[in-house]
Amino acid sequence: MKFRSCILVLMATSACLSVCAMTAADKDEYDKLGLSQVEWEMIKKADMSKAKLHNLLKCGISITEYFKSPWKEFGISENEWVYRRCQGQSSIDIKTRENNQSVSAASHDEWAPIRSFFLPGVSQIARKQALKGWTMTGLALLSIGAFAGYSASAKAFQPVPLFFLVSDMLWSAIDIGIQVQREQNPDAARFSNNVFGTKCFLTATINF
Repeated sequence: MKFRSCILVLMATSACLSVCAMTAADKDEYDKLGLSQVEWEMIKKADMSKAKLHNLLKCGISITEYFKSPWKEFGISENEWVYRRCQGQSSIDIKTRENNQSVSAASHDEWAPIRSFFLPGVSQIARKQALKGWTMTGLALLSIGAFAGYSASAKAFQPVPLFFLVSDMLWSAIDIGIQVQREQNPDAARFSNNVFGTKCFLTATINF
């Protein structure tokens, strides 16, 4: 019984300290801003500056909404989220726009392997993979040049350089295909990268 009484006393003391810790000035401040005591305690705990607090409220952002960190769900920075909310966008508007952009990007990436097949190395260069990209582009240009030169000198169709060209085109397409697959589905990509690449290479080689 004594132990239980001690616990109750400690709990009551803690609650009292929490209430007492809030000064009259604090209460006047959060009343003036239209905040609840819970919201004010969240602000104090996070040590939020008054300038930031006033900016959030000016933009119509509630403290409860802010501390849910919705920008993490949308995949954008806190500053970007606050800026767009201040521009009049609601969190629903931001979420819808980000989802639409993700769908558009995914749809655009579906054509990346085809573009990479006909333009070896271009997509890699655009992705800042300069060494790999320029190697693919260089091989393609050399193969085309060799094909034109050998065919002209022999005055007959010389297919050998085209084998290197097609191999280079396949390398470029498969490489980008794997990268896109990994970006869209990281877990599945771990198990299918090798199968995807081998299947594409064998199929294209047989057809060639």
